[in-house]
Order: sequence, then structure tokens, then C-alpha cells
Amino acid sequence: MSIHKYPSKKAKNGYLYFVKVYMTRDGQRADHIKRGFRTRKEAKDYEARLIYLKASGKLEEFIKPTHKTYSEIFEKWYQSYQDTVEPTTASRTLDMFRLHILPVMGELPISKISPLDCQNFITDKAKTFKNIKQIKSYTRKVFDFAIKMKLLKHNPMAEIIMPKRKKIRTENYWTVQELQKFLAIVLQEEPYKHYALFRLLAYSGLRKGELYALKWGDIDFHSEILSISKSLGRLNGQAIEKGTKNDFSIRKIKLDSETISILQEWKDISQKEKAQLAVAPLSIEQDFIFTYCTRSGAIEPLHADYINNVLTRIIRKHGLRKISPHGFRHTHATLMIEIGVDPVNTARRLGHASSQMTLDTYSHATANGEDKSIKQFADYLKAK
Repeated sequence: MSIHKYPSKKAKNGYLYFVKVYMTRDGQRADHIKRGFRTRKEAKDYEARLIYLKASGKLEEFIKPTHKTYSEIFEKWYQSYQDTVEPTTASRTLDMFRLHILPVMGELPISKISPLDCQNFITDKAKTFKNIKQIKSYTRKVFDFAIKMKLLKHNPMAEIIMPKRKKIRTENYWTVQELQKFLAIVLQEEPYKHYALFRLLAYSGLRKGELYALKWGDIDFHSEILSISKSLGRLNGQAIEKGTKNDFSIRKIKLDSETISILQEWKDISQKEKAQLAVAPLSIEQDFIFTYCTRSGAIEPLHADYINNVLTRIIRKHGLRKISPHGFRHTHATLMIEIGVDPVNTARRLGHASSQMTLDTYSHATANGEDKSIKQFADYLKAK
């Protein structure tokens, strides 16, 4: 046993004392430490009590470890984790635990959680949660952390069997005809901002966060080049700029002349609208391309669900086949591959790490393209 002094803001003189008992448990070091003694005498009194308990054979029972809950270990893990990722990623992870994992696991002593508990948890979650692998991965990370902290020997999540979900194939992209019909509806019925927004989304293959982060300075209207170097996320309700998904996502892509003209027209309209609102930006080039006016009259970048809400409303009103905002990216990639654009160029345009990733993701498009190719080949031979 030993007594040590450590700095503390809680103490008047700036220091408190702790008592350390050197022990092993199950063949591993498991020291007992008691902190918070205001004076060395208080620490000595506690030490004397431990010496007495040791002599009477009752020390192990007295200082046996308390069972820390899953929530307590999660808090420790999250403190380390949040410094390794983007703030928006940390915020989403926190929501995942708060909404899905901690309500079930939180109050359970982590050392008492069995593989059966984990199996029941995952099996139940799989009934309602689409990405069950993500739930399993995050839940497991806390157990892994507990193992590193010598609180567990085994990870109970390692033993579970992942339930098979019945896959319902939903095609999250539109055909040329479906896309043209949608854009015609938007041009006729919606504000011009929405037409420019969906036109750019469909003709560029941008991710939603990349679209939200665009500023006028990112468009070279003369060379018709769009620069993508950032994304826009939300943290505690506030818009924050962050890096792109990966290094390959930093890219410059060519836009067609008609899309450039549409964006130029939207730029003129948006500046007139802001002038009417008495908004005086420091620089037009630093203005976000797509914004909205809050109830308080402030001009803000689009909120996370803006596109989703507009898209859902139009789809329901006109009975269109449902796709998500990301479906415009799928549509762009699918059509690029189907018309025979080189996979390497398509991958570069989408910000993929490799052309193989593009081909794997859009295998349905390569199959359609193959059907067209063999028909063209057969027709060519017939003509000869």
C-alpha cells in the first residue's frame, strides 16, 4: 500500500491524497485506488483500516470492484472517440447511442452483459432498424474499449449471429424519361431555385452535403468547371463546413452549357432577392449558391432536410416513383455508365477511389449497358 498526493482544484491548498493498494485479480493487475482525502492523516486512517481488513482476511470483499454500467464505459469511450472524427460524425454517433443503444444497454453492468443479451438486442433491433450492422459495430466498440481498460476479458458482441433481413430491392434512381418528367414539373411549378438545385444535382452527381456547401466562387462560368472541395454538415443545429468524404472527393468536374446557363440565371435572381431583403454579403463569390430565409429573416445555408422535404412533396403530388436526394447521384452515375462513358472518368467525376468501386456500386447499369451493346453488335452484323 502507498499514499500519494495529487493536484486538485477542489482542495483549498491545491492538493488531495489517495491510497493505492497493489493487487492482482484473475492473474491480472487490478490495483485498488481510493481518492479524495483532504489530509495525509485521513489517508493514513483509511490505510490503517485496509491493513486491519487484510490481516483479518476481509480485504478482498471490502474492495471488490463495483460493476460499471455500459453507459459509464460509453462516456469514457466517447471522450476519446470524438477527437478522432469530424464534429458532425461525432454528433451522429452520439445520436445513434442515445436513441438506439443506451436505452437498452445503458443501465446494465457491462461485466454482466452476456452474448445472449447481445443476441436478443440485435435480433430485436433488426426488425425495425435498416442498417443493423452499424448498430452492432457501434455497440461492439464500447465493449472493445472495456477490454482495453481491463474491465472485460471477452467481447460478448463477438459471439452473436447476425439475423438475415429479407432484402427488398428498391431502385434508387430514375430513367431518363422519369428524370425529364420530374425536371419539367419543377420548372413549371416550383421556384426557380428548386429547378437550378435539382438540375445541378442530376447533371453533376454531387452528394447532398457537397451541393449544400457550394459557393458561387466554386463555379468558373467561363470554363464551365465546378470545383468540389468541401461538404456542409450540422452540429447542434448549426451549419458547419467540413472536409469531403475522402481525398478522392476533392475534384473539378465539367458542367454542360445549359446547366451553366441555368445557374447563371439563378445567380442573377438570387442576388435580386437578397437585395430586396437588404442582405449585403461581404462578397458574392463567398455566398452559398443555395440558401433559405429563416423565420427571423436571416439567410442561412439549406438545412439538412430541405431537399428531402421538397422532393417528397413533389413526388407525392404527382405520383412519381420514390427516390431519395442521393438517388440523383445514382441516376447520374447509372446514365453515365449506360451511355458508355469510361468507368475511370465516371469514378473521377463521382469522387470514387477507383473505377472498380463505381462498377460494383452500379452493376445494374453495366448489365443494362451490356444488353444495349450486344443488341448494337447483332444489329451491326445483320446490316453487313
